[in-house]
Amino acid sequence: MEKFLIKKIDALSFYTETKSFSDHEEYSPEEVQEIIDLEQTQTRKNYLARIKAFQRDNLAQSHAGEKKFVVFWGYPGAGKSFMVDKLIQRHQKDNPDILFNIIDKDQHRDIFANLFMHLKGHVDECEKFGRPAMDYVRQILKLTIESGNKSVISIGAMGAGSEFCDNAGMAIEHGYKAQAVYMCVNPDIAYLSNVYRSCTLYDKMIHQGKELYPRLVSRPYFESVQKKLDGMIMQIDAFQKQNPDDINLLVLNRANQVIYDSQTNEGQNVLGKIHFEENRPFTMPEFVLLNKQISLIDTNIRHRCENNIYYPSQKEIDALQTALANIKKQIILSRQAHNLAFVLTDKKLEKVG
Repeated sequence: MEKFLIKKIDALSFYTETKSFSDHEEYSPEEVQEIIDLEQTQTRKNYLARIKAFQRDNLAQSHAGEKKFVVFWGYPGAGKSFMVDKLIQRHQKDNPDILFNIIDKDQHRDIFANLFMHLKGHVDECEKFGRPAMDYVRQILKLTIESGNKSVISIGAMGAGSEFCDNAGMAIEHGYKAQAVYMCVNPDIAYLSNVYRSCTLYDKMIHQGKELYPRLVSRPYFESVQKKLDGMIMQIDAFQKQNPDDINLLVLNRANQVIYDSQTNEGQNVLGKIHFEENRPFTMPEFVLLNKQISLIDTNIRHRCENNIYYPSQKEIDALQTALANIKKQIILSRQAHNLAFVLTDKKLEKVG
């Protein structure tokens, strides 16, 4: 599997190196603001309609018992949204009647109704127009906590982790038990998943005619996250230790395995467990996932190049080539680690023999 993946990576890397790519002239901050102002009236109407629908649904539904405030956070592309269903199942096993408001900016990008029209030649710039959705998400989070009718799951990248302590403090004041759930994944796998997610959205735009916005997080952002991660984990860890009865820190991996739980792993080094999990050799299920993602990326990029539809920008290709190079390096390191493990195991067996 490792050799097959390396060949596939080399083939896609060579293909992109033989093509010519460029970047369009991006919207300036002034142009972004001009478009936001132009759409402000309709965006506000959509915003108020959703707030009204939210309040109606929350008045009609409520659950008894302990209320959870859960913030699910981690690298972009880590697989957070996919894992939320498993997290809900975990909580509903203890309390079958628990109801959640799920708060995720990705679900509310269309609050800016005409954004796709403005982004037809600039779809990779959608993050510049994220403010209306973020304003809505913050308001919904506040209303959810204040209403107290449901438990809350808030999904976000590193910003959600950095804001956890403040939001958890507000939630505790309204009778919630707070939980920070960190999605633990190798950063290079997350970065490739970020490229993969972008390609899946392009596929839906091309083949299904959907008005979506591919989101490609830059490598500098990932590097800044890696630099800040330890400090953010330690801040939440300290906050949890100050409020052990009201706050829990949970670390999960993509296999839904618990890497760390402050309720049962008290006194253990949470950072050490995260570092080990995020830097261990790849497993066979991860190789299978990588094969799936690289295959789809390859098909998507070639189709867009050969049909000149949503032709990739140089920025996207740079991200792809960086992701492929880093994954290839990790595959080689994983193979070396597995080979070393087999050698050591054989030596142990020889001694036993």
